[in-house]
Amino acid sequence: MQCKNCDNSLRTDYSYCPDCGAKVIRNRLTIKNLWHDATERFFNLDNTFLITFKHLLTKPDKVIVGYLNGVRKKYLNPISYFTIAITLGGLFVYLSTEFFPDALDFSFLYPDADSIKESDKFALDLQKTINKYIFKYQSLFYIAMLPLLAFISKLVFINKKQFNFSEHFIIVIYGYSQMSIIVNSLYILVIWNSKLLYYISFFNLIFQILFFTWVYYKIYLLNWKQTLIKLIFFLIILCVLFVGIVVLSTLYILAFTDMFQNIQHK
Repeated sequence: MQCKNCDNSLRTDYSYCPDCGAKVIRNRLTIKNLWHDATERFFNLDNTFLITFKHLLTKPDKVIVGYLNGVRKKYLNPISYFTIAITLGGLFVYLSTEFFPDALDFSFLYPDADSIKESDKFALDLQKTINKYIFKYQSLFYIAMLPLLAFISKLVFINKKQFNFSEHFIIVIYGYSQMSIIVNSLYILVIWNSKLLYYISFFNLIFQILFFTWVYYKIYLLNWKQTLIKLIFFLIILCVLFVGIVVLSTLYILAFTDMFQNIQHK
């Protein structure tokens, strides 16, 4: 008998391969065992996903530094964790597109939109379009933000040589995935209520900043004074990049969407 994953020779009584750790599959795929595998992986209280999720909230240093130091079995690896976060984001986009088309309609923010000046109306339409694109392409936005956040992370802690850029990238993936899983889960839970959805999205950036502050506080064993200084440094860099991203995004929307065509025809 051979392992189907690494071709290592196995005894017939083995349940797992001693070489690669893969589970020995003896039965054909059925709906029953497919469901069992899915629930065992994602809903078993002892599985790595829930342990990773819990410990990233309570002791992120154990998860992240542990992974960087070679702990590979106890916690879910960062790529798999990020994949779950992206999947939840895609599920939210699908649900909002197919079943809740008014979920991203934040018209309650503009009760007097019909009576305002034309120039102000254009600004409101632009804001609505930006909100729509942010939610629709949030997964791509997450992916694009990872190297930027890793760069900021490395820059903020440039005086500490403990981690290289790749290791800062892992820190960012874990942290960003954790917040994405939490926020997208909340989005899905309140998708029927555009007001709640808006307020969660409004405070999303604040939640992320606070969580990353906690992560670095634990990883670098900072005191509160050091944490505050690093946080201010981080916010300054983030604000500069955020303004740049907003400007570029606005230019893109104006140049390549229907809004620009509508302006030309007026």
